[in-house]
Amino acid sequence: MDLQIDWDDLRLFQALAVHPTVRAAAAALGISHSTLSRRLDRLEHQVGAALFERGPRGFTLTTSGQVLLGSVDAAAAQFDAGLLKVSGLDQRLAGPIRLTLPDFLAFYCLLDPLRQFQAAYPDIALEVDISYAAFDLDRREADVAVRMIAVDASPPETLVGRRVGVSHATGYGADGGNACWLGWAADDDGDWACATPYPDWPVVGSYNHAELQHHAAVAGLGAAYLPCIIGDADPRLTRLPGMVPKPARDIWVLTHRDLRETARMKVLRDFIAAALIKARPALEGQMLSQMAGTATANSTRK
Repeated sequence: MDLQIDWDDLRLFQALAVHPTVRAAAAALGISHSTLSRRLDRLEHQVGAALFERGPRGFTLTTSGQVLLGSVDAAAAQFDAGLLKVSGLDQRLAGPIRLTLPDFLAFYCLLDPLRQFQAAYPDIALEVDISYAAFDLDRREADVAVRMIAVDASPPETLVGRRVGVSHATGYGADGGNACWLGWAADDDGDWACATPYPDWPVVGSYNHAELQHHAAVAGLGAAYLPCIIGDADPRLTRLPGMVPKPARDIWVLTHRDLRETARMKVLRDFIAAALIKARPALEGQMLSQMAGTATANSTRK
């Protein structure tokens, strides 16, 4: 048996175990399904055993495949841990950084700071992924993550960072909009709406991103429960009467503990944290309240 097995083929094997169709695994890996099939055939030939049973609903691990997967997972975890420790020793202000963050924080808080960051550190290459997904920092799916975490909760123990603010939210609607709430998911039961002054409004549809909720509310499809930094910034939306901003999620800037001393990761974390701290009034919904108070005072003076 040829033991010179390509590590990339073993990663491919892992992906197929998680995404049990060639097409889905190929999409996750960014390769064609014909390439994946060819490399799987090569791997099975090299190990001398069938690793999957092929069926109409996809691939199922054989006993041999289950044994190999356990070994590959253990080796991959050890390899990833080693890479993290080596990366943590890197003091160069150069190289790639994979950054993941929610869409609304990117659009409303961080695009200009990231432009300033790139100007200050031209040798650092940012790879930005707009997502709410819980990227696995242990496996370097991202290097730095801005995550929304339940108020007063803590991130996983393997991650280090700081809480830099609290995103507040409240209800917004457009003039003439439908008297209903926009749902966040297909299984949204609307329990959250019961805590608002409009508990009898039905929760309709599924609009699963903050920016999508924003534009759906502007279009009059219904009222949206939005981060204040989105709703307050759009003059086409107004806060619903009787509703005030409430804490929705804590905002954390995080990295894996083995990367906390990596120079380029540290300067990016500090840059993002400073930008989000500066944006706290808007994140907490204070700007609109302050403007309303100023307008009232001016009106009284007249």
